[in-house]
Amino acid sequence: MDDYLFFLVNVYILNFTYYFSYFFVATVFLYILIKTAPYTGLIDIPNNRSSHYKPTPSGGGIALAGIILLANLKAFKTCPEFFVGGFLISAVGLIDDIKSLPVLPRLLIQFLAAALMIVFLPAYNPIKGIPIIAIKIVLVFAGVWFINLYNFMDGIDGLAGGYANAAAVGFLFCIYNGFHVEEWNIDVYKTIIYITIPFLIFNWFPSKIFMGDVGSTFLGFAFFALGARGLIYGNFLMYGFIIIMSFFWIDATLTLGRRFIHGQKVFTAHKEHAFQKAAAKYGHWKVSTFIILVTLFWLNPMANQAMRNPNYVVLLTIGSILPVLMIIESFKPGLPDLK
Repeated sequence: MDDYLFFLVNVYILNFTYYFSYFFVATVFLYILIKTAPYTGLIDIPNNRSSHYKPTPSGGGIALAGIILLANLKAFKTCPEFFVGGFLISAVGLIDDIKSLPVLPRLLIQFLAAALMIVFLPAYNPIKGIPIIAIKIVLVFAGVWFINLYNFMDGIDGLAGGYANAAAVGFLFCIYNGFHVEEWNIDVYKTIIYITIPFLIFNWFPSKIFMGDVGSTFLGFAFFALGARGLIYGNFLMYGFIIIMSFFWIDATLTLGRRFIHGQKVFTAHKEHAFQKAAAKYGHWKVSTFIILVTLFWLNPMANQAMRNPNYVVLLTIGSILPVLMIIESFKPGLPDLK
């Protein structure tokens, strides 16, 4: 744990000045987006399904997606599918933020982006005994699901941006402890960390800007893409992903699964996620802070321990996410509150 605490100090304090340019550019970009929102149509108007109560500038994800892609453009030759897929996902998200799109075209672009990432993965088989084609098919569907669940979980101030920051720190810690990935993966994680800090300043309760679909779907795609690339170096990285992202995938999966079982429309806006119910009871900033801290100080170190102990990786993974599952289930996600 001491190594992890030193790592946090290194990331958030010692290295901050080195990556200050990311912070500065993101801050200026977000400020411009806030001021120009009335003229661009990027305003989120609240409705009875919203967790906010006044019109708020949206589209902050333009800064997130734009800076991540441009700052890491040197990796285009290594993995062009990441940049093509990321551009497609963010472009469709932006159009949807300005003028709501039907579900089908959004899903088609998401499948295309996910398929691009998976089809061009090296042929290394990370899970022995299962044909690589079967693994790739599953990964494409998993990618589309993760893109959407990250979007679903962007529902209260500070959550999606704060979770991206904490998760990127967790993946970096695991990588620095001996789990090999491509160098450009590390650069993307660092970019996410230092541009989500200024985003959180504007997005913390009460929010001055939302990331919108352009940001949430892009972040979902980015984490999926990096996870898929990491998978080719050994399937223990898969367990790290399962642990670090557990708050999001467990809440979204339980909620949407129950809504589907009960015949409710899966893609219709609602307020039945555990985090939404918790925010209604305790407030946005308390729920976002709790989830971010649990990720930073429980899920991240546990992911590292699980990956460093391959003989106990399954047991440690279950032990890591079980408390998260119990917390989420206590709010009965996917079930309407009884009046």
